[in-house]
Amino acid sequence: MSQPLWALPRGQRARVRDLSEALPAAQAQRLRELGFLPGTLVECVHRPAFGAPRVYAVAGACFSLERAMARRIYTEPLEESAHAS
Repeated sequence: MSQPLWALPRGQRARVRDLSEALPAAQAQRLRELGFLPGTLVECVHRPAFGAPRVYAVAGACFSLERAMARRIYTEPLEESAHAS
């Protein structure tokens, strides 16, 4: 099941599934340049109150994204290991 990046709780990681086709081409290209590529791990590192931009770690860097952008990046939860403790 996929969910928008905006829904990812702070401290959680997920894998980028794809970018919305509703994104303008220039914005989609910029997100790909920043590392938001299918299969890439992403983590929500800061989630302030009142809908302020959230900070995500991806490809060794952190980026602040506003709601409109983060809602157009689709993620998949990481599969939990059967041996996780």
